[in-house]
Amino acid sequence: MAQNTIRIETKNPRFATAPELYGLFFEDINHAADGGLYPERLRNRAFEDSLVPEGCETDPEHKIYINDGNWPGVFNHGEGMDEWLAAVPPTEIPAWYTENAEMTLLQAGTLNQNRKAALQVIFNQGGALKNIGYCGIHADTGERTRFYAFLKVQKNCTLTFELTADDGTVFGTESIKVQASTDYQRIEAGITCRQECSALSFVIRCDCRNEIIFGFTSLMPEHTLCGHGLREDLALQLKNTHSKFIRFPGGCVVEGINEQNTLAFSKTVGPVWERPSAQLMWHYRTTNGLGFHEYMQLCEDLGMEALYVLNCGMSCQARHGKGFPEDVTKKYLQEALNALEYALGSTDSRWGSLRAAMGHPEPFRLKYVEIGNENFGPEYTERYELFYRTLKEAYPGIIFISNGHTEREGLTTEIVDEHYYNAPEFFLENTDMFEDYPREGPDIFLGEYAVNGGKTIASMECALAEAAFLTGVEKNQDIVRLSAYAPLMQNSDYTAWKPNLIVFNNHTVYGIPSYHAISLMAKYRGENVTSLSLTGETEPPAYTGIPGILTEKEDFWFKNVMVDGRPVQQEEMEAIYGELRYDVEEQAYRMIFGNHRHHYTGKNDVWNKAFEDFIYSNSSREVPILWTMFHTGEKDETCFEFDARFAADNSVSFSVFNSCGASDAGCNEPRDAEWNRRRIRNQVWQIKDEKSALRVPRIFEKPVSEAEKVPTCIDYTCYNHYRIVADRFGYCCYINDQLIIEKKQPLHPVLHASCEMTDTKVYLKVVNVAAEEKELTIELDTRIESGIQIEYIEGSPEDQNSFEDPEHIAPKMISMDVAFDASEEDRFQVTVPPYSVSVYSFTKQ
Repeated sequence: MAQNTIRIETKNPRFATAPELYGLFFEDINHAADGGLYPERLRNRAFEDSLVPEGCETDPEHKIYINDGNWPGVFNHGEGMDEWLAAVPPTEIPAWYTENAEMTLLQAGTLNQNRKAALQVIFNQGGALKNIGYCGIHADTGERTRFYAFLKVQKNCTLTFELTADDGTVFGTESIKVQASTDYQRIEAGITCRQECSALSFVIRCDCRNEIIFGFTSLMPEHTLCGHGLREDLALQLKNTHSKFIRFPGGCVVEGINEQNTLAFSKTVGPVWERPSAQLMWHYRTTNGLGFHEYMQLCEDLGMEALYVLNCGMSCQARHGKGFPEDVTKKYLQEALNALEYALGSTDSRWGSLRAAMGHPEPFRLKYVEIGNENFGPEYTERYELFYRTLKEAYPGIIFISNGHTEREGLTTEIVDEHYYNAPEFFLENTDMFEDYPREGPDIFLGEYAVNGGKTIASMECALAEAAFLTGVEKNQDIVRLSAYAPLMQNSDYTAWKPNLIVFNNHTVYGIPSYHAISLMAKYRGENVTSLSLTGETEPPAYTGIPGILTEKEDFWFKNVMVDGRPVQQEEMEAIYGELRYDVEEQAYRMIFGNHRHHYTGKNDVWNKAFEDFIYSNSSREVPILWTMFHTGEKDETCFEFDARFAADNSVSFSVFNSCGASDAGCNEPRDAEWNRRRIRNQVWQIKDEKSALRVPRIFEKPVSEAEKVPTCIDYTCYNHYRIVADRFGYCCYINDQLIIEKKQPLHPVLHASCEMTDTKVYLKVVNVAAEEKELTIELDTRIESGIQIEYIEGSPEDQNSFEDPEHIAPKMISMDVAFDASEEDRFQVTVPPYSVSVYSFTKQ
C-alpha cells in the first residue's frame, strides 16, 4: 500500500490567497425570506397570495398557472405546493380564517397603488379574524412582538390582539381603542408572550358588530439582529460560516416567472407596505420585506461584502424566457443605475436620499455586481455589453461579474460565474478542474455548487465530495476568487428545493454536514497559498448499477442478452422510454416509440398533466429517445453482452452502470415518476456516425472531441455481437470479440489536501474520503512548535443532521503533541479519521 505523504513548502509560497474566497448565496427559495430570515410572522400579510400571477393564466381550480413561455407553475389558489396545501385547513384566503365573522377579498380601494388587494371583514359580536402564520407562530417566554396594520373602520371599537394555541389557550394579549375612519389609518400594538410556544395563531377580535377593511398587516419580533429587522438566530448562522460576501437576490428569482414578476430594484425599497409583491418561481408570492436596503444592511451588520445580482433585461431562460424588448431592457438598465445610486450615492441624489430616509445616511459598501443570472446566448451577450459598458463608466470602482465566458466574444470580462450541481463522484474527479484554466483570462466565481444527486443528499457523503473539490479550488485561488454553496436556506415546512446549507423552522435551525465542512475550511485562512505535494493511495469512483441500452431511432433490434454469462429473461427487461416488442419471426426485441409517455409527480394532477403535455409538446430534445434497462442487480463488476442490429444513422448507447438515486434532490418541480436521463448516473459507450466514444453524461457535460472518437466498422445489414466488460477500474468495449475502445476510470486520491499560511501559522486541510483511517506523514521545510491543533468533522457517508440531532455532524477540536525526526526540517505522522474533513494548525518557530 502506498504511503500517504504531504510535503509543505512554506518557503516557496505560490501566490496570495483570495480574501473573499468563501461566501454565501441567498435566494428567496423555500420561504427563506418572508417567514424566515425576514421574520414576518403573518403569512399573506398583504392578502395577495391568491391573486393569479400577473401575465399568467390559470386553470379553473387555480391549481397551476402558465406563464407566457408556456411554463407551468404550481399555485393551489396561492397556497403553493400540494404538501403545503395539505398541511393547513381549507380557506379561500391563504393563512386567514374567521370565527363568527365573514371575510371578502377586495381588489379595489386598496391601501396604495402598489397594493393589489385588501381584506374586508364583517365582525359579528365577539367575532374574530385569525392568521396561522408559517405552520404556526413562534414566540419565546417574555418575547414582545409588534403588530401594526393599516385599516378602515366603520365605527368606533375595541380591538383585541391575541397569541393563541389551537386549544384556545391565550399566550399573550393586548387591546386598543380604534376610531371610525373612512380613510386608512395605522394602528399599532405590542403583545408579550407569557410562555414559549411554536404553534400559535394571531387572532384579532372586535368587541362589536363592525366592518373593518385591512389594507396591510404585520407581526414582527421586537428583538432582531442589530435592531434592523432580521431574525437573529438565522443571521448568526450565516455569520458562523466565516463568509466574506453575500450574493443576492438570486438565482432564478432575479428573472422571475415573467417580466411582470422580476425583482426590479425599485420594487424592493421604501416602506414595506408600498413595495409591490411578486410571484416567485418557487411557488409562493413575496412581499419583498427583505429587499435591497435590508440586504445591504445585513452585509454591513455581518461584516461581509455585497454581491448584488441585477436583471439585465431577460426572463428565466430555463423556463423558456427570453430577452425583453429594447425599451424594457433600458428600463432595467436604469433600475441597475438606481440601485447603485441607492447604495453608493450622496444624500443629495434621489436614491441616496431615500437610503438616508430609511435610516442609513452614509453610503453602503457595494463591491461586486453580477449582470444577470444563468443567462446565455447572443441575447445575453448583447445585454451584457450594454450593461457592463454603462455601469462601469458610471461606477468604475465596482467589480462586475458575467454569467458566461463573454471574453470569448471579445468583451471585457472581469469575473465569470460558473455553476455546478452534480453527483459526489463529479466533485471527487474534478478537484483539478481549475489547474488548466488560462491565467490571462478573467477570474472565476464558483457562484453555485452542491452535490444534489447520489444515494443521499444533505449527507456526510456530499460534504466530503464538496470539501475535496474545495481543496482544488483553494490551490487555484489565483484564478478562483469567489465561491458560494447553493441554495442557502430551507424552511423545512416549505421546501421547494433541496439540499440547502441551512435548515430551519419557525423557532430553530441547524446546518447540514456541508455547512460544517465549508465553514471549517473558511474559518482557517492564510495570506498565501503554499506549495504542497501529496503522494499516496488512490481509488476509482464508486460506480455501481445495472446495464441498459439507449437509442434515438426505432430501427433497433436486439436479442441474446447475457449478464455475467446468464441469459436475461423478458421479465427483467423494462422500457424506460418507449416500448419493447418481441418479434417471433425475427426472434428478437424491437425498441419502438409506441404510446409510452412518462408521468410526472410532485405537485398535483393538474400540474403533472400540464407539465407532461408541456414536455412532449415543447421538448428541448431534438430527437425522441428509447431506453431499456435490464434489472439484473446492481454491480460494480459485470459483463454485459447482446446481439444487435440497427441503422447506420441511428445514435445508440450501451452502459453498465445505470443507477438512480433514491433521494428526493434538486428542483422540486414535477418529478418523473420513472427513471429519466437527468437523474441517472451512468457511463456510456456511444456509437454515432460510425464512430465510438465514451461519455459520462452530466448536466454540464463537455462535448466529446474528435480526438476522443474511434472509427468503428460495423456491418449494419446483420446482427453484431456487442460486449462490455467492466469493473471499478474501467471497462472494455468489444464488437464481434474485437476490442474497439476502453476506458480507465480516473483514480482520485484517498486524501485531498490544500495548505495556506501566515507569517506565524500554517493551516493544512485534509479530506479523507475512505472508510478507513489513514496514516499520514507530514513534512515541512520549516520548524514548528510541537503542539498542534486539529479541528475536524467525521461521520459515515449516510449521516445527516436533523432538528432532533442538529449536531450529529459537527466540528470537534483536539490538541496533540508530535515527535519530530532529528533533522532541520519537521517530519511527523498523524492519523486521519475515516470519512473526515480536518484542519491542522501549526505554529512556526
